[in-house]
Amino acid sequence: MLKVVAASLLVFVSLSTAGHGQGSDRSVDVEFAAGTTETMVSDRIVGREMVLYHLGAEAGQVMDISLQSSNAATYFNVYAPGSVPGDAALAVSSLTSDSVPDLNQFSATLPVSGDYTVTVYLYRAAARRDEVAEYTLDISITGAQQEIVQNDFADGLMGGPDFWSVVANSGLNLRSVPSQSATKVSVLNADDVVRNLGCRMAEAQRWCQVQTVTEPRLTGWVAGRFLAEAAEPAH
Repeated sequence: MLKVVAASLLVFVSLSTAGHGQGSDRSVDVEFAAGTTETMVSDRIVGREMVLYHLGAEAGQVMDISLQSSNAATYFNVYAPGSVPGDAALAVSSLTSDSVPDLNQFSATLPVSGDYTVTVYLYRAAARRDEVAEYTLDISITGAQQEIVQNDFADGLMGGPDFWSVVANSGLNLRSVPSQSATKVSVLNADDVVRNLGCRMAEAQRWCQVQTVTEPRLTGWVAGRFLAEAAEPAH
């Protein structure tokens, strides 16, 4: 994957929609394979379609993105946690800046922890002509995490509810560390209530450390997308 030198500061860009029209949107949650720090996504858009890729990272880590497309009018935007298309973008790949040293190349040290959004779209003129773009998106997140989550967006990782409820119908693996390859401690059942001990980002997704509220009290990490806020269980 093409790498570029990481910028130390992201540049906020006011052209957040950067020339794409309003069309159908698709959302995709990006996850890295167990123990890895990068992935490649292959996809296709037509006309005004836009794809929103969501991936988690922590402040101080470096995100690198490279786009290759069959259509030269294909670009991407990067949005910080809490921002969506229509808001100011951290970077627009059609405009060079400190974090975009070349068109469709992005590299920067991330300012806050949370879920980032990368949107891929066709520039307005091509979108109006219903042109097609087949593309690959190379994404990596590197750099060690801090011992404590830094610059957590709206306390989304170290804050949150006191208790979670499991929403995975087929059971949820409780692991020793936040990784899909980590040792399995136990399996939580749907609707189990667990105590929230805080969350981290790993393998581009949110992992939460939890503790069971019944004996034996087990502690481990689970994929955060399978948790929902819950009330404190009755004693």
